[in-house]
Amino acid sequence: MEFIRPKKIGLSIDMTPMIDIVFQLLIFFMLSSSFLTPSLKMNLPKAESNQSPEPQQIIVSIDQSGQFFINQQQVSQEKLREKIMPLIRASEKKAVFVRGDADMPYKYFVTAMDAARKSGATQVNVMHDPEQAG
Repeated sequence: MEFIRPKKIGLSIDMTPMIDIVFQLLIFFMLSSSFLTPSLKMNLPKAESNQSPEPQQIIVSIDQSGQFFINQQQVSQEKLREKIMPLIRASEKKAVFVRGDADMPYKYFVTAMDAARKSGATQVNVMHDPEQAG
């Protein structure tokens, strides 16, 4: 006598919906990451945001000829670091704002940022003029 055994139902998971979801997530992250990389804009003196500095902030200004100013007092390039240091020590935020002429050589900008970092600034920000509408 033959016994007929019932067929065992195999446990299996349909992978198609999971593959569809993973593929959609992959496309989503690929597209969203492409929007995170900003394009470089070389003309930086104007922007739409209008952040005015607070009175206690340290502002290093550089004119087109390469003269340095700390909060509107002229300072030589060699003395820039030693003049910034006591201001940073007295500051709560330890932030320096660098404001430069649009036509100044880039080396002056790097000099100001380097002096601020070596003086103990934890944050170096770039200032700009608000963009004029119209």
